[in-house]
Amino acid sequence: MSALAERMALICATLAARCPARIVTRSLLDFSLRQPADLKRGIYTLVSVGESGFENLRERRAMDGTQRMLLIGQIQLGEKADPEEIEDAEFDMVEELKGFMRNLPPALICLEMQGYRQSVQTDHPYGWISADLELHL
Repeated sequence: MSALAERMALICATLAARCPARIVTRSLLDFSLRQPADLKRGIYTLVSVGESGFENLRERRAMDGTQRMLLIGQIQLGEKADPEEIEDAEFDMVEELKGFMRNLPPALICLEMQGYRQSVQTDHPYGWISADLELHL
């Protein structure tokens, strides 16, 4: 396993331990391919966006960059849920992520959340968030 994959696995394992009610994965799937029971629990999916900002000094080419990731949260409350309730469920996921970021283990101390986006109530009965993460290596 590459160092990049190992870091992704560590983030997922740590998040899963801190949020045991949620499902944590590295496999992004459309809502239609998810199990309804899993969507009800809420799913976090970590995907890599890329790496940049390398130190390109002599003997250190392509070293010490910044790995960028998205942490995507998916949830479904049901057909009868109001859009506001779905937005509140998204807020719950955001607060979980903020708590996770405030209590990182030493191996992930360089992980930062830069911001997040959410569904803006457009995908009823589904809700989602997408958090921008950076790991400074």
